[in-house]
This record gives sequence, structure tokens and C-alpha cells, in this order.
Amino acid sequence: MAKPRTNLQAKLVRAFLIQILLISIVTVAGIYAAKTTVEDILVREALEGEAEHFWAMREQQPDFPLPNTMNLIAYLAADNDMTSVPLPLRDLTPGLQRANLQGDEPIVYVEDRNNDRLYLVFDEVKVSRLALVFGILPLAAVLVTLYLLAWLTYRQSHKAVSPIVKLAKAVEEAEIREGNLPDLDLDELRKMPDEEVSSLVRALDQFTHRLEHFIERERLFTRDASHELRTPIAVLRSAMELLERRYNVEDDKTIRRIYRTLYDMEALIETLLILAREEEDALPSSRVEVNELITDEIDTLKLLFQDKAIQVEMDTEISLVLDAPERVLKILIGNLLRNAFNYTPKGTIFIRVWPQGFSVKDSGVGMDSEQVKQVFKPFYRAENSGTGYGLGMTIVRRLCNRYNWHLRITSELGEGTEVSVHFPKSQLRKA
Repeated sequence: MAKPRTNLQAKLVRAFLIQILLISIVTVAGIYAAKTTVEDILVREALEGEAEHFWAMREQQPDFPLPNTMNLIAYLAADNDMTSVPLPLRDLTPGLQRANLQGDEPIVYVEDRNNDRLYLVFDEVKVSRLALVFGILPLAAVLVTLYLLAWLTYRQSHKAVSPIVKLAKAVEEAEIREGNLPDLDLDELRKMPDEEVSSLVRALDQFTHRLEHFIERERLFTRDASHELRTPIAVLRSAMELLERRYNVEDDKTIRRIYRTLYDMEALIETLLILAREEEDALPSSRVEVNELITDEIDTLKLLFQDKAIQVEMDTEISLVLDAPERVLKILIGNLLRNAFNYTPKGTIFIRVWPQGFSVKDSGVGMDSEQVKQVFKPFYRAENSGTGYGLGMTIVRRLCNRYNWHLRITSELGEGTEVSVHFPKSQLRKA
């Protein structure tokens, strides 16, 4: 399973959330540590100091009063007399602890001296309120400040990477079809004063320029080579016709194979010329009778492959009419039918036409699943294939991609292959 990709914005959001989480965790841990420190150390030392002070003053003044302040109240059990001590405190042992007293749980410090026991009850509620005012609220203000700083950092980081994200999105949405590079809308990014972004835009412009140069050079080579190849093929065809008339060898199998090869080469050159055309010089669309193109192509192929025991059946109940370039559609149909004839030693080829497309099914050698995956690669030919150059299906796919036609291929080894072409509704016309 492929690992999902993440973009810069998602990474920034994640970093911001992690930062906020870490700040919160550290703050909570600090508050808990402060609470523990106050309760276990400071309060204990303060109460122990109060008790020591009380015993010292008691020795000097036997009638020295018990502490009784807003936050601290004391009880004394003289000679183990617990009558003045509240009932919930009587069972407490010496030390710092909490007790349930009148619905509250104050901190109680118990200390023995001779036969007397001193109880110091510390009301931490009032102290907690003071801590809230003088401790928690400033801490909260600090936290809010940290959160705001983290948010401003995120906004600045987002602003810094936003041009890069826009550039990546523009490149990702750019669609290259049949060797024509789209115009990238980068004017907004070019105006930015950011040197890093400007460097990326300049590098992309230079790369695009070089790529366009390479594509143009390939297109010119394909066009010129195709034009140059037309002449020797025409000479070969004329020579073959002359040989047929002179030696009366029209039905010779070798002559038929030579004619098939010439026919394939002519179709291939015509296809290369169409694929090499500029986008602005695209072929015009017209009303095309698909059934007629299929019938004409079948008649031609029957003559070329008359040495093969192949039957052709066609479902002619539906007439399919399109708005499409006739030459392109003829090349598409010709490649599919030639493949069916080439890879069917003997058997049946069935052509079916339906309102949105057509299919060509043969009973030939077929392909396994791995061969089906490789069939669209240029010059690929399976080990059990017949004749051909390995370009037929590559050309078919390129033409379908260029005109938004949907191509589907299914095959089973030893059973045959079926290729179907589905046309978009915008190109369909009533017969």
C-alpha cells in the first residue's frame, strides 16, 4: 500500500499543533509540580515552624493563645484531653495529612510535645484563591502569549511557503497532452520579491524552455522522416503492381505478405504525421459514419489476409455517427482491426457497434495479465505474437488520450482479445 503524501501546509499545521500540545503538557506538568512543591514542602515547613513557635511561646507563657487566623486555626489536647478537639481530628496521627472537616478536606499538621497534642488546620482554599490571582492568572497570560506567538510563527511560515505551494499546484494541475506543454500561470509568483521563489520560477521556466525545444525537435524529425518515407513506399507499391501485371502472380502468398507490409507501413506513416501535427493545426472534425469506416477497413484487410482462414462478423443493427476527425478515426479503427487479423491465425473476428462506441473481438492467441499490462508500451511484442511492429496499441492509446476517447482491453491467453472504444456524449450524433 502506497504511503500517503503530505504537503507543506499540512506539515506546518502539524508542527503548530505539536508545538501547542508540548506547551500545554509542559505547563500542566509545571502546575502539578508547583502544587506538589507547595503542599509537600512549603506548607509542611510553614506548619512545622508555626508549631515550633507555639511550643516555644507556650513554655514562656503557659496561657499563650492558640493560633487563630484567617487561614490557620489550632486545637490543643492537653494531657490527652480531646474534648476541645473536633471529632474528625481525634484519630489523626502525628504528621501532615488531610482530614474531612465540615465538608472540606483541609491540610492538618499534628505534633506531640510531652503529653500535649497540637492540631494545626490550614485552610488552603483561601490560599488557593490567592494563588489563582497571583499565580495562575499570570501563568495563563503567559500561555496565551505563547499561543499567540506560536500562531504568528505559523502564519509567517505559511506565508513563506505559500508561493511554493502555489507553484507546486500550478505544475501539478498542468496537463501535458501529446507533446504540447501548457502555459503555466506564474505571473503572480514572478512579481514576488522572494529570491527563493524567483529562483524556482526561473529554473522551471528554463526547464520548460528546454523541454519545448526537445519536443519541437522530435516533432520535426517525425514529420520530416514520415514525409521522406512516403516516396520509397510509393515506389515499392508501383513496382509490385508492375510485377503482378508482368508475371501474373496476384494470388502468390509472398506477394500478399509484401502488400500487407506496405499497407502497414503506409498506415504507420500516416499516423506519425497526424501525431506530429501542432495542436493549433489539429484536424477538423466532421460527421463520420463509423460503420462505413469499419466496413471499408474490413474489405481491405480481407484482401490482404486472404491466405488466412478468418471469418469476420459485424453487428450492423446500430449505426454510430460521430463528430470527429475522419482520418484519425480511420487510423484508430485500422490499427485495431489489423491487430485482430495479425494475431488470429484462424478463427473469427467479431465487431460490435453500440450507441456510445464499438469493440473488436478476436479468437486469436490472446494475452495473459502481464502481457496486457505491457501492451501499451512502444515496440512491445509478446512471445506468442504474430507480425507487427509493436506500435499499434501505443498509437491507439495516444489517439484516444488526445481526443478523450475511453479505451478498454480484455484478453485471455489462448482465447483471444477484445478492445473497446467508448466515445464521449459530446461527440455523438444521431444517425
